Amino acid sequence: MKDKIVKYLSSKDHFWWTVTLLPGSYAIIYLYLKNYTVVNSWQQLSSFIACFVLIPSFLFLLLDLLFKRKMPERRAQLYWSFLLINFSIIFSLSIYLGWRWKALILVALLAIAASFFMAKHYKKIVLLLSIMCLVAAGQLLFFISSSVLSSEDWVQPMAFESSVFQKKPNVYLLQPDGYVGQQAANNDSYQLDNHSFYDTMKAQGFQFNADFRSNYPTTLASNSTLFTAHHHYLHYGEINNELMNARDIILGDNPVLTTFVNNGYKTNLILEHSYLLLNYPEVSYDTNNVNRSELSPLLPNYFLGKDYKKDFETQVLSATEDPQFYFVEILHPGHISFSKDREDAITFEKNKYREEIKSISSQLIDMVQFIELNDPEAIILIVADHGGFVGYTHTGAAYMQPEKDLALKESVFNALYAVKAPQGFDPFQKTVRSSIGVFPALFDYLSGDLAPSTSSFDNSSYLLIKSDARKVLYQYYDTHGNSVMEKVEKP
Repeated sequence: MKDKIVKYLSSKDHFWWTVTLLPGSYAIIYLYLKNYTVVNSWQQLSSFIACFVLIPSFLFLLLDLLFKRKMPERRAQLYWSFLLINFSIIFSLSIYLGWRWKALILVALLAIAASFFMAKHYKKIVLLLSIMCLVAAGQLLFFISSSVLSSEDWVQPMAFESSVFQKKPNVYLLQPDGYVGQQAANNDSYQLDNHSFYDTMKAQGFQFNADFRSNYPTTLASNSTLFTAHHHYLHYGEINNELMNARDIILGDNPVLTTFVNNGYKTNLILEHSYLLLNYPEVSYDTNNVNRSELSPLLPNYFLGKDYKKDFETQVLSATEDPQFYFVEILHPGHISFSKDREDAITFEKNKYREEIKSISSQLIDMVQFIELNDPEAIILIVADHGGFVGYTHTGAAYMQPEKDLALKESVFNALYAVKAPQGFDPFQKTVRSSIGVFPALFDYLSGDLAPSTSSFDNSSYLLIKSDARKVLYQYYDTHGNSVMEKVEKP
């Protein structure tokens, strides 16, 4: 091996694939290691290969042919410059999922300038890149074998899937992302005066469960439990606080959607942004206001800015006579920033969150009034996926160490839960304490069954702490809503 390396370094031969295939391969491997759950589709893989490998290779082969004919003595400079520029561009895309034009232009100028003095050393960079590729490929293979291929199919059929509804009103699930519940809104972290919203909604006939909690701290993990009605325990930390194939579970043939379909419902998905569609999951809803052509063809970009209120109203007014289920996901107010740069981060993020709450609250009121006008017999569920994380300097701080402060725990898990339904639903609504019980309670009511007790569900809440390269799952609330802090061991 040593002789081959020395021979390669000392030879005057140049191999085109060393400055195109190697950088492209490393960038793709890096993307899958760092962002697997948002890029694990064949459509995206084919796009990465085309943009990171095939296009640069085609462009470079043309340049290399030109240099062979016109400036053969400058080929080393071409290889040096193209290697650094190409690697900078595609690796920048892999890290930032977007362009950094000023930095890339500066790198290009420096690479070209340095080529007059350093070009003969480009093969050393090739060797370093080769080693990096081998190490990264080994890490990716380990991740795939230990986390992807070995991941269990935790979604099991639920008894309520065979329910026969005695009542079939239209059901609306409105989900404002990160909208904190009333209990946390009144604690010292938030100090959120939102009485006008609650008063208006109560006047519309809504009831609130002030101590309602999400079972998990993120949208994907929380909604996976909401739409399956059982726990996944984040696979005990295999991929941090997200969940393998969560988008496929949420938008696919999950137990909740299957139950609606089995009872003759048409299902409608209304999204503001493409967050739930980033990795091109199979969507089982009958209607969807986002076309695949609108999705990012290369790097995942959740922002779409759809006029979800208009799309929602259009879909409601054009609905068939079949009973309808609507899932409307709105990525507001969201949670506080991932950044911790500001010295006054806690106060700044709290004030910013308050403004977001005001904005989305008025929109929720508008949507509810529209539903009331056009579908007065409907059941309306407003179920946030988690809290707003206010009280932390940034969102990531919640995952750094186990938390004992009750106000901060509430900030993560306490979420808005409001229901507009006939009076007969009251006993069922009161049993719902966390995301896991939302739809089982609804299905029992629609089927004419007796209201379940809160003990029918495991209402525990969990969060994954990553510290010193270790990932430990903690239970933050037990099934009765008591604040705890207990490690969860994998059986």
